[in-house]
Amino acid sequence: MSAGMRSRLCDWTKEMWGRHIRFRKLYRQLDQMRVDLRARTAWLDELSEEELAEMLCGLSDCIDALQEACSEAPDRSEGTQ
Repeated sequence: MSAGMRSRLCDWTKEMWGRHIRFRKLYRQLDQMRVDLRARTAWLDELSEEELAEMLCGLSDCIDALQEACSEAPDRSEGTQ
């Protein structure tokens, strides 16, 4: 094996190892976020069908009200707050 080929192989190996480590960290973070999300939404599993329907109805009303308020709001020019 030539020195150049060996050097390229070593560089490629280092790059692949770095990518493996980077993705492993990301997957661990993603797994932790999933666990946190399940913990925060566990109370939803305890709701009855009626409670869920009531929540969805309330959510729909809230979304409708927001959309109506946004459509009635005056447009702002660029740079104004």
